[in-house]
This record gives sequence, structure tokens and C-alpha cells, in this order.
Amino acid sequence: MQSIIILLIGLLAGNITGIIGASGVMIVVPVFIILGYSPAASIGASLFIDTIASLIVAWTYHQHDNLVIRDGIWIAAGSILGAQAGSYLSILIPTASLSNSFSIFLLISAVFLWLNGKRRISDEEPGFMRNPGIRRTLLFVRSHSRLFGIVLGLLVGIISGFFGAGGGIMILFILIFVMGFSMHEGIGTSTLIMAFTAASGAAGHLATGDLPIKIAVFGTIGTVIGSRLSAKYANRVNEQILSKAGAILFGLLGLFLIFMDRIFQ
Repeated sequence: MQSIIILLIGLLAGNITGIIGASGVMIVVPVFIILGYSPAASIGASLFIDTIASLIVAWTYHQHDNLVIRDGIWIAAGSILGAQAGSYLSILIPTASLSNSFSIFLLISAVFLWLNGKRRISDEEPGFMRNPGIRRTLLFVRSHSRLFGIVLGLLVGIISGFFGAGGGIMILFILIFVMGFSMHEGIGTSTLIMAFTAASGAAGHLATGDLPIKIAVFGTIGTVIGSRLSAKYANRVNEQILSKAGAILFGLLGLFLIFMDRIFQ
């Protein structure tokens, strides 16, 4: 029975990554802990599952010409460095505060994505980004994409290491709202970056003996199916539908984290 649950959780995590480019860690880790695994082992297995899901999703988006490596590689470089600093800073804040903060971040993200999905197809940017001052700033940042890619990646890495999750989501937002990527390009590129980050984390957990192979494999079987099918579907729908779907999922994930936080209090 446990193997079936793990398979289904992997399937769900793969769907989340395929549709909105987000890590399944906020779903996988709490469920694995409930099943009796230690937090370290749960995170290790989740990172392994995350790596496979991200690679499959990135490849699927690449097949539909929705993967932009040029700018993404600089953000990846900055985020790897920033994550190390963020992980040290995270010990200064209680776990409950981190969980609550990330839940709020997800709910705010849901609002922004929903507004992005409501804009007219003819609009090049969401309404608030057509402000002259904001517009000039964005054009300046995009004209120096390498430098600001590293800086923004560094910031994302610090926040990601601080919260313990969410790098893929924050990278997605930077790619869409700052770098001007389409929703599809943002998801494809952010999942590729996330794959390298998750693989690094999974390798670390494997080295310390905190990567339970059995549940990682069962979870991966589910995530292979879920991530491939959901990514193929996501590439067929337009930007507005994908943004609204992402908004709904972010909102549900935020509420789920709040609910799980109450259970573990």
C-alpha cells in the first residue's frame, strides 16, 4: 500500500513540475514524513524525484522550442552560490516562520500569475509593467542580461536556501516578469536550472546516507509519467490558460502548506 501511495505522490509531483515548473518538495516531503521517514531522508528522496521530473519537463519544453539556455545559465550560476549563503542564514529563523513565509509567497505568486493570465493576448506585458519607470528599468536589466542574471540568481539562491524550497518558482517569476520570457519559455528554462540544483542536493544526501533508494525509485516511476504527460499538455495550451492553471496550483499549494504546518505544530 505504501508503494502505491509513493507512486501516486510522485505522479502528483511530476504534474506540478510539468504544468508550472515548481518543485514537488512541498507535497512529497510532508507525505514521506507522515509515512515514517526522517526529514533528511524525505528531502533526499524528494530531491532525487525532483531531478528526474525537472529533466523530463525541460526536455519536453525543449522539444517545443520553449527552452532558452542563453540567459538561464547565468541565473543558474548565481543561484548555486546564493543557495550556500541562504542555507546558513536559515538557521536564524524558526522552521514554522519559514513555512508560513513560503506559504504567503505562494499565495502572492498565485495572484500575480492570475493577473498575468487575465491580460489580453495583444498585451506584451502585464499592466503594472507598462509604467514608464518600471519599463525603463526592465529594458536596462534585459540589455545587461548576463550581469543581472547572476545578481538575480544570487538573490534567488539566497532566498531559496533560506526557505529550503522554491528556487524553481522564483526563477520562473524572474524569467517571466523581469527577463520578459513567455510563460512556456519560463517554465522550460526554470526547470532545467532546477534540475541541476536538485541533482546537487540529491548527491549530497546520497553521500550522507539520507537518500532512501526504494521510495526514491517508486516516486520516480510516478513522476516520469506525470511530468511527461503534463508537460506535453502544457505546451499545447495558450499563455493565458497556463498562467491561470499555475495561479490555481500555487494557491492550492500555499493553502496545503498552511494546513500541513498546523498538523505538525
